[in-house]
Amino acid sequence: MDTVIIEFSKRKILLRALGCFAFVLLGIYVWHIADIQTHYPPLCYKIVSGLTVFFFGIGCILLPYKLFDTRPGLIIDNYGIQFDKGLNKTRPTIAWRTITGFEITEIKRTKILLVFINNTEEIINQEGKWQQKLMRLGLKMYGTPISISTGTYKCGFNELVKILTDRWNEQKGK
Repeated sequence: MDTVIIEFSKRKILLRALGCFAFVLLGIYVWHIADIQTHYPPLCYKIVSGLTVFFFGIGCILLPYKLFDTRPGLIIDNYGIQFDKGLNKTRPTIAWRTITGFEITEIKRTKILLVFINNTEEIINQEGKWQQKLMRLGLKMYGTPISISTGTYKCGFNELVKILTDRWNEQKGK
């Protein structure tokens, strides 16, 4: 079978980066009005604005790197699925033989494909400490550390699900 390469959508990444930047500006604005508003204690406003600036600021820092990254987002071949997870230079591969199934879930109208595997700890231990924490959180919440969304790919969700499930079924038959 041919290798399927799914690129990142620079347009989608740019829109997300601009959205993060807008929320950072909003967080800064809320911080500045915290002392003069009368609805809630100023400390509440400052906590919310600080968290907003922190979390969306991370997006403002990380997303521009993806704009200039030439590596593809997903590589699907006869061995398995290679995916780009953040700024790591390594590309973890999930072998078809380790995949036990797929499930679709939805979080606030965003569809996510959960990839269930039989070597969870092995996959988690390949990552850095921060990514390990995120993967363990995913494992606790969804039963798997691997989830794929098409939010930044040049591919629709249904198309990705079809490619992955068709390839997985072919590999199971071997």
